[in-house]
Amino acid sequence: MSHNVIKAGVAALALFAFTSFASTSAAQAQTGVYPSKRSYAAPAVKRNWTGLYAGFNVGYGLAGVSDSAPVAVTSMMYGYVAGAQIGYNYQIESIVLGVEADIQASGMSQSYSRTVPIVGNFEAGHKIPYFGTLRARFGYAFDCGCVMAYGTIGVAYGAYEPYATALGVTVSKTYTNPALAVGAGVEWRVAQQWTAKLEGLYLDTGNVGSNITLPVLGTIEARARASIMRLGVNYQF
Repeated sequence: MSHNVIKAGVAALALFAFTSFASTSAAQAQTGVYPSKRSYAAPAVKRNWTGLYAGFNVGYGLAGVSDSAPVAVTSMMYGYVAGAQIGYNYQIESIVLGVEADIQASGMSQSYSRTVPIVGNFEAGHKIPYFGTLRARFGYAFDCGCVMAYGTIGVAYGAYEPYATALGVTVSKTYTNPALAVGAGVEWRVAQQWTAKLEGLYLDTGNVGSNITLPVLGTIEARARASIMRLGVNYQF
């Protein structure tokens, strides 16, 4: 095939392309219809964590209890917990600051018995019938606006009830000593105004001067340290 034939073919293709473009442009000018620019879906609006919220939770707790009884026993309490919480968050860019209060009913309890020389049978028990906390929360909101991780620290309150029986005498008392509360959690946005959270919490009453005085045994002091894991649901107003 000669170069002249190739040149003629290329010229014919160029003429055809130009003619097609001119015809299309003329048709668009007559109808006023032009190809639209590519459209993109508007990005989803991020949900801000700022605002008041309230909800409920359920969980399970283990409480290690040590006392100064002569039998030197460490007793583990365990049981379910359930309650409600209310709080407020304020978001600054990715940082979420907040405060939360909660109140819990608790089934954590335990009892044990030992035989002590001279005294005979010695029985003691502990229970935490309820507790609550008031805590600050420090969180980080991920870019999606749907997940927040946080740490929390504050004070706990509630009832710690030890009792003891020796030589036929039973003594019990209820204490409401403040305790340290510290923990961490993750909260997910599951709907527009609903969130779910998984939270771990540690409570420590410190040494409680219980003034439980028994014949021969004298005064017993105790300390409760609880580890609690709970699931919660919140509604953000």
